[in-house]
Amino acid sequence: MAALLSETGGAAAVFEQIVQQRVFNFYTREIIEEVKSVLSREKFGLDREKQDHFLHIIQEVSYDIQQLQEFEIRLCRDPKDDKFLSLANQIDADFLVSLDDDLLVLKQIGKTKIITPGEYLSQANKA
Repeated sequence: MAALLSETGGAAAVFEQIVQQRVFNFYTREIIEEVKSVLSREKFGLDREKQDHFLHIIQEVSYDIQQLQEFEIRLCRDPKDDKFLSLANQIDADFLVSLDDDLLVLKQIGKTKIITPGEYLSQANKA
């Protein structure tokens, strides 16, 4: 969501890599529903057309995954964020890129490193 609110910065750069399909991005229906809910918050002041356009782009360039119960993780101090950990676990993700402190404090889950967009860009530029 940070990528939608600011055209500059780490989140915007990661979003651009996703759009250019230089990075694989995954989501579940539950994650898309949360994104919709957050985007519609009044504090962001995003009109409906911009919200829908952003969601459409994400769904076009990302992979929709059916979350399987056997991969569910319940470790986050904010239980609503466990869905991100569960998806990362299911797809054996290298990275979970986030600005959410409840996720970042975990640092790593299995092989998945939980990092900020800026940290991700630093690591990607080294590769």
